[in-house]
Amino acid sequence: MRHELNFWVLGGDMRQGKLAQLLAEDGHRVHTYALEDGAVPAPGLTAEPGLSGVEQADCVVLPLPVSSGGGLLNAPLSRLSPPITEVLAPLSPGQMLCGGRVDPVTAALAAERGLTIRDYFAREELAVANAVPTALPVGHYSARREHTAPPLAMPGAGLNC
Repeated sequence: MRHELNFWVLGGDMRQGKLAQLLAEDGHRVHTYALEDGAVPAPGLTAEPGLSGVEQADCVVLPLPVSSGGGLLNAPLSRLSPPITEVLAPLSPGQMLCGGRVDPVTAALAAERGLTIRDYFAREELAVANAVPTALPVGHYSARREHTAPPLAMPGAGLNC
């Protein structure tokens, strides 16, 4: 039996927008906040004007990186600049809270409220997978070959390592 979860995706870039879409397509209830220009409309996905209801979330997903500096949520695809304190205030210690590259200030603010942020970027497989789209269009040098063209420019070539 499939268990529907209640996700809140707060801030971030197109990666968080795509995550929200995929979670909704998998049958979960998904709410986005501070992601107005990044979420792709999908059944089960609701763009929220505020944080009312976030306390009911099974999982809250913060962006990568969590903060854009100055104590603000990283939300480049939003007209909002919510303070991290405002984002963390309605959350409860038992809620699943995930974020990428959690800075020490954000970690301390969470700890003051009894919250634990799981840093998903600390997982090696995510850090590597996140680096691949950045490296592929640039091309690279290999000890076995002269210069390899970017794999995206060579259909079917795969990774030229």
